[in-house]
Parts: sequence; structure tokens; C-alpha cells
Amino acid sequence: MAGQEEDISDGALSDLRVVEYAQGITGPFCGKAFADLGADVIKVEPIQGDRSRQDGPFPDDEPHPEKSGRFLYLNTNKRSVALNVQSDEGRDLLRELISQADIFISDLPPEAYSLLGMDYEVLGAQNPGLIMVCLSPYGLTGPYRNYQGSAFTAFHIGGMGRETPYNEITESEMYPPLVDGGDQGDYLTGWTAATMTLIAIFHRSTYGTGQLLDVSAMEAVAGMTRMPIASIGYGQEPKISREKANFPWVMPCKDGHVSFAPFLMDHWWQAVVDMMGRPDWAVSEAFATTMGRVQNADVVEPLTVEWLMEHTKQEIYEMALARNVACFPVNTMEEVLGSRQYAARNFFVDVEHPEAGTQKQPGAAGIYSSTPWSVRRPAPLLGQHTRQILCNELGRSEEELAPLSDSGAIGELGT
Repeated sequence: MAGQEEDISDGALSDLRVVEYAQGITGPFCGKAFADLGADVIKVEPIQGDRSRQDGPFPDDEPHPEKSGRFLYLNTNKRSVALNVQSDEGRDLLRELISQADIFISDLPPEAYSLLGMDYEVLGAQNPGLIMVCLSPYGLTGPYRNYQGSAFTAFHIGGMGRETPYNEITESEMYPPLVDGGDQGDYLTGWTAATMTLIAIFHRSTYGTGQLLDVSAMEAVAGMTRMPIASIGYGQEPKISREKANFPWVMPCKDGHVSFAPFLMDHWWQAVVDMMGRPDWAVSEAFATTMGRVQNADVVEPLTVEWLMEHTKQEIYEMALARNVACFPVNTMEEVLGSRQYAARNFFVDVEHPEAGTQKQPGAAGIYSSTPWSVRRPAPLLGQHTRQILCNELGRSEEELAPLSDSGAIGELGT
């Protein structure tokens, strides 16, 4: 069971120190990618804590700042120090931490960097190897730079709302754009930032210099590989991919839906014809080629759905898998947690937290044999490591810190 304070020196990124001054999902998800691979991630929280501490789910649906399921997942393997960065003393301590870091992750509003004296020009001069990752809805420059935003607005202004659902709509004027579930725009932006940061680390190891990374949620979402947006980049007229052109990617079955689209590959279609028992209509020469199936989609689709409705999504998935046909069931969260595939991969991990108890969380995005991903410690309590970091690592004395704690520049030192 994960959750003990353990040595993190064997992780792939254990030679890196990260200072994360970011709340919610985007910045913490970026920081988590480094923490779970061994980097020392110091999470600088406001005195009242990261706002996601107030987000559920909570055990027994009882809100508690140390028991937020979202916070506990996003902040594994990190250390927490509580600072009031609006105060001169708190800001000085943050800058000192950044001076010793390889990476600084921040989601401050673009105009706040200069106001707080934390522009890249200032921090980079102090630490030339620093990789500064600035996350914002619309980037540090441009006409929208000071606009407020969220995962919802990023999903839409990035173009994904207009494209959702894909290849399904027959009467566009009757269906407004749809939003994704679960703040996917924020998670996508955080993962994009982590990928960019790894590239910057490689660049620094080659050329010896840090750099500023300007990560826009709008651009991260727009970077999704959907053809209409991609076509603009190649100077082509975008096609509206939410309008139904031929076959949908998700189809109904006996107990739900499956992602099932064998129609555009001849060898997939022949395998599915065998799956269906080679009914007379399916072996027709009219449907033998991709073009023939597309031209007759209004016939092929309902007849295929008729067969799908006789089988469960698991049955269809297993039959397709045995024939190397791309297919997967559209599962509920309960079915995802009970997946035999995830169980075989040990994908979900149990993390023991001192306040929230045992939490089941998603595991590694990839497996590394020599430099493993792991949860070595649970998400920190608010300010849990303030004393350790300020005293042991910045060299501040208890007498020096006591008045800062009394004034609210830092959180309580605790034990």
C-alpha cells in the first residue's frame, strides 16, 4: 500500500527540484507528473490552502480541507509549505525557493508577475538555469491575456466544444456545442505543460540554459488532433466534423454503447462480417469496399446496430479484440474500477492518507522498469513541511520565523 514517507532517489526525475505555486488542476497536474517520477516538488500554498482542497468528492460527502479526493490525487509525493505571497516576507521566501529550483510552475494572472517582481527576467537572472512554466487561460501575450477563463471556456474557445460530438449531428442548428465532462481542458493543459517542460529539461541539458514556457489552455485544447482545427494550420478550409458524414464512432448495443468503427478498413469489415455470422446483407458486393460502405451508410449502419443490440458491450469487445478489430466498451466509472485489464496492470493504487484514510487513485501513465513511477508519500497536509523546508533547507531559525508566523506571512510551523 502506498503512502509511507520513502526515499525518492530512484525515480526517473529524482535529480530535479520543482517549486509549484499553482492551485486547482492545471498546475498541480503538471507538478504531479514530476513528483510521481521522483522529483522533489515543493508545493507553495496560500495560508488558507489550495482551492482544490474545497473540491469533492469527500469521504462520506463531508467537506474537509484534508480529504478532498481531487486534491489528494493531484498532489501525491509533494511537500507543502504555506506562504502568504502577497506579503513581502512570504514573497521573498518564495523567490529564495525558486532560486534553488530547476523548475517553477505558476498559474498567476499574466499581469501579476511584474506586480510581484516575479517576471522571468528577474527570476531567470537570479537562476539562469530556471525553467519557468506559466499557465494561463489565454497566454501571457495577446488580446485575451487578462481575461478570466476556466476548463469550460478553454474547451470552447479551443474549438473542441464546436466539434463535440464528433460525426453525430444531422441538424446542426438544433444542437448547441457540447462541453466535456470532468474538467478535461485543465488536465489536458497540465499534461501539455509537463511535456513541454520535459523538452525544456532536455534543451537545458544540451545547451545549458533555462527558458520561459508560456502555456495557454486555449492553445493546448486547440492542439488536439481533430481535423478541422489541424486543417487550418495547413491553410485549408476546415470541415465541420460534428456533422454526420458517414458512420459514427460510438454505437448502441444491448447494455450501453461501444466505440466501434470497422467500416473504413476493408480487413476490419471482413472480420466483423465473420463476427456477425456472415449474414446475406453483409456479404453483398455493394459493401465490399470502403467507398461502397460509405455510400450506403444509411443501410449498413442500422443493420449493424441491429446486430450490436443482440450483444453486450463486453461480448462485442472480446469478439473484436480476438479479431484485431479496433473496439472498446463505453464504460461507467464503476465498470472502469472493475476492469480486468486495469486489475491485471495494477493500474489503480491504494494510497494511505493520515486524515482521509485509504484512497483508490489512478496509477502510472507509463511503466519504467529501472526508474519507476510510484506514490511514495500521500498528498501533504496544509503546510506540513513548512518547518522542514524553511528551517532545514533555507536555513531560517525558529526565532526568525516566529514573527512571520504571527503576522501571517507564513503558515503555522507546527511540530
